[in-house]
Amino acid sequence: MLKMHREDDHGKNTHLCEANYSLQISRPDGSANPPFNGLSSDDNWDRPIVFRIEGFSMDGRDVFIVILEGAYPGSVDTIDYDMSSGSISREVSLDRHFTRRLSRACAATLHIAGISPKGLMVLGSSAKDGCPRAELWQLRPNKYKGSLTGGLVLPEYPEQLSSSTGIATLDPGNPVQP
Repeated sequence: MLKMHREDDHGKNTHLCEANYSLQISRPDGSANPPFNGLSSDDNWDRPIVFRIEGFSMDGRDVFIVILEGAYPGSVDTIDYDMSSGSISREVSLDRHFTRRLSRACAATLHIAGISPKGLMVLGSSAKDGCPRAELWQLRPNKYKGSLTGGLVLPEYPEQLSSSTGIATLDPGNPVQP
């Protein structure tokens, strides 16, 4: 289950909207991981936010999540979450330097398309809703300057892949009935 909570960031005279995201994994056998609450952002109110599960690894160990945030050109965060350890395996943050290279229509179709032959997440656009063609990009995990928790995320420049590149697709999973 995905949850998002937003409220004023309570910063001095900023009045920005702080969005906090959490992931709760419940397995078919009834076991669960503690909620993962390590994702947040702080930006303008009324910004568009998309937070969704894109699918699962074929072995069922990993869940892939995408967060699209902000008006065009917005930011993109992709997360590979290991359900057995309860932690993030890989995270990739793309800022407006990437999304501004796409048309507004193509940026709106971004999704995690699968896993590359190198085992890295692949971001894709879809030829629909005004986007003229589908494209694929291989995502290298974030690099940090300083510590993982207090450092800066260095810009990521995805590698464009050929449409003939064989990627492993994600298992879409089955909806759980309440």
